[in-house]
Amino acid sequence: MVEAEEPIEFHTSVIVGLDMQKKELDPSPNVWSQDGVVEGAIVSGLYAKAYKEEFIQLDSFTANEAKKYDLEGYNQKSIDKTQAGGYEQRFYYISVSSLEFPTVYKAYLQNNNLSNDSELLRSLFLKDNPDFSNVSISCRYFFKSKGLPKQEEVDKMREDLNLSKGLPKGLYSIDVYKNFIVNRVGLPNGDSTRAQELQK
Repeated sequence: MVEAEEPIEFHTSVIVGLDMQKKELDPSPNVWSQDGVVEGAIVSGLYAKAYKEEFIQLDSFTANEAKKYDLEGYNQKSIDKTQAGGYEQRFYYISVSSLEFPTVYKAYLQNNNLSNDSELLRSLFLKDNPDFSNVSISCRYFFKSKGLPKQEEVDKMREDLNLSKGLPKGLYSIDVYKNFIVNRVGLPNGDSTRAQELQK
């Protein structure tokens, strides 16, 4: 897992080739990534940077939902060690392909300082995909009590999300998992209560 903090924040993964017999790195190139993984992570970080105020609202909204429904999220250590989906926060992450926002990605490659110009970034995002239908914002929580919450509770969370204003555009999902993480992979065991997706 790799974390980038400046000029944009995101988490991703790379593969490091290692010769286990010799206990040394493979000959160059010995570090690579799966196609599109790093590129998508960069675009997700740029999206969060371009719409900073909206993501501050989302941070506040998701934290309030967690408190209201007695839920937990990932802590920073867990995110740093196990998550590689792009821009990731305690209660949500963004998943996006650089192929959906080619203008944004190419502009960033040509000028890394672009990340400091939120107005220009916004215009580039709007040029590529004005409705942000291909941006997934996945809200994920862990139920503090034993088992899973009732579907009605998660549906209420969806309604709260629907009524909330000032959030970033995207296709939202809400999953509430059992309060159980599989240690060897740092992920929930898969059981969750899920709300129907919502386009904002």
